[in-house]
Amino acid sequence: MRTNKALRNKFLKAFLVTLVGGLVLVAAFVLGWRLIVRPPEIPEHAQRPFMPRPPAVTLPPQDVDRPAYDVVDMHPDDAYIGEDKEPEGWVRRDDFFTLLLFGYDDGINTDTIIVAAFDVGNRQTYLINIPRDTEVDVARNIRRINSAYAVGRQGGRGHAGGVEQLRREVQTIIGFIPDFYVGVDDRAFIRIIDAVGGININVPFRMYYRDPTQDLFINLPAGMQRLNGNQAMQFVQYRLGSAYSPTISDERRMQHGQMVIQAVLDELMSPRLILQVPELINTYRTHVDTDLTLVNKLYFAEQFILGDVTLHTYIYPTTSLLDRFWYEVPNQEEAIALINRTINPFTQDLTAENFQFFQR
Repeated sequence: MRTNKALRNKFLKAFLVTLVGGLVLVAAFVLGWRLIVRPPEIPEHAQRPFMPRPPAVTLPPQDVDRPAYDVVDMHPDDAYIGEDKEPEGWVRRDDFFTLLLFGYDDGINTDTIIVAAFDVGNRQTYLINIPRDTEVDVARNIRRINSAYAVGRQGGRGHAGGVEQLRREVQTIIGFIPDFYVGVDDRAFIRIIDAVGGININVPFRMYYRDPTQDLFINLPAGMQRLNGNQAMQFVQYRLGSAYSPTISDERRMQHGQMVIQAVLDELMSPRLILQVPELINTYRTHVDTDLTLVNKLYFAEQFILGDVTLHTYIYPTTSLLDRFWYEVPNQEEAIALINRTINPFTQDLTAENFQFFQR
């Protein structure tokens, strides 16, 4: 009996020591995590809203003899806040972060441009899709915003120049420069969806389109189905139809893109995703470019892992116009109102003076 009692005492002591040691390790890990993983610091360029330099950009007459995509570079100061123009008294909202998200293929075209905001305290995320043909006030022959990245890459400035030009032009129609940016190429899009095992999408109608000149073939049946990466790419690329498949608007295509984003987020919340973490990390490192630091990424990942984040998706309000070239012209009052109730990072409302719309 004494032997059994002694064994029980030893076991109890060992268990308590192990338990206490484990709790100490957990506490140390949590403390270390809290010391390392903190909310991102707002960069200097995002502390104030956009204030155009007066007068606004004066466009040269459109040269009908100039090729459509022979773009004219925008002067660095034409659409960028200067030290002498910094407005005072603007206050950032607490725990509110903004991101410029863009997708590109072959390192040139940016047909997907999204401004996102994450309201951490209220657990709300807002996404505003900017149509690729949105007109911006810049001194070049084509004023579409999806030309910005290509313009910025010119003159040997490469990817960094493309990102900076895109940021400068986006701010003219949203009133501020987003805190951070994330650029994703097509290969990342496909590999991420494959890594999570595909996504569930209800394809609204048969999507069929073939264009050998672009090496593009889309063939998706209608109905709820599990799409792999290539099929999801077909779903978001589809706009023109053939073989009794309808043609849809760019707005409808952006809505399809938002459906895919929501479906991917749903998959990322799945517990089984832990098995795909190495593949996702490798894809992220290879095909995603961002100015977010590792600590920033860990912070945002933690917030989404906690769950209960509501996603709101919108399309930047525009009116279609054919003016030698096709443009989506911003609906100014509607756009400002949408931005103020969703992605505006300041406690004050943005006003028309924080925007630089092309004046017709």
